[in-house]
Amino acid sequence: MNRIAIFIMSILLVIIAGCGHSTNYNVKLSTPKTFTPGKTMAMQLKIVDKQGKPVKFAKLKVNLNMKNMDHGTIPVTVEEIGDGKYIGIVNLPMQGDWVANINVEHDGEKFEVEKEFTVEVKTAVNAHKVTTQTALPDFKLIDENGNTVTKQGLLGKTTVMTFTYLNCMDPNACPILLGNFNSLQQKIKTKGINSDHLLLVSVSLDPENDTPEVMKEHAQKMNFERSYLKMLTGDMSEIKKLTNTLGVHFEKKGEEVLHDNKTFIFDSSGNLTHEFTGSYIDQEELFQVVTGKE
Repeated sequence: MNRIAIFIMSILLVIIAGCGHSTNYNVKLSTPKTFTPGKTMAMQLKIVDKQGKPVKFAKLKVNLNMKNMDHGTIPVTVEEIGDGKYIGIVNLPMQGDWVANINVEHDGEKFEVEKEFTVEVKTAVNAHKVTTQTALPDFKLIDENGNTVTKQGLLGKTTVMTFTYLNCMDPNACPILLGNFNSLQQKIKTKGINSDHLLLVSVSLDPENDTPEVMKEHAQKMNFERSYLKMLTGDMSEIKKLTNTLGVHFEKKGEEVLHDNKTFIFDSSGNLTHEFTGSYIDQEELFQVVTGKE
């Protein structure tokens, strides 16, 4: 092999090495299960380093291609929202199996990852509907009034549950999740929907600081209609019964709690029926799923 060929090959190897997979970073992609044709769809990317620390200020370029068909490359508009999270907005032409090609540049390193996902056209039946059978576990916690709450206290009603903490440092997480409850209550009131068979439940991920007293004060500040809302706290082992069952990951680092942003819907028998991923969710869809009304 002559010197020119060796030189060219060495350049190619550098390029391939510089744009390959990274052992220093981990990229997680979360996408909705359904979308509405003609409307944009939001997906969330989260990047952490090998110590699990959120990666900020990364440059991302994301393109989508169908897995088994050639319909061209669909570019994704990406915006950083903080805490290592990035929101991608895209207008999909059709449902099916997709491959996200994600190019990341951070701190002088460039790498590429591929993530696969499947998405269906949204209907009233499949919007956020879960496909696995999951039921509320037995648990024992305390609400904002100091009253004991167990699984039995939720049965007989449709329950909307999320996980938050009051000293949340991410403006795109807990404040939005609790704001979804506020918006839902306002819509229920405006539409004249009977809330007797409905419960909204926020479970604390920081029970050491989230006492019943401070949660009650926060509920008052949020102007919640507390007749069908509960803010739960208590022993961490009891909280983990819920998070482990529902697959909610959280980790306390100093005063901050890093956690998944999810909202769950249970039927009157305590069976999980729907799951909303992300803090920013479609208010109309949440209302329809919870109440069965349009």
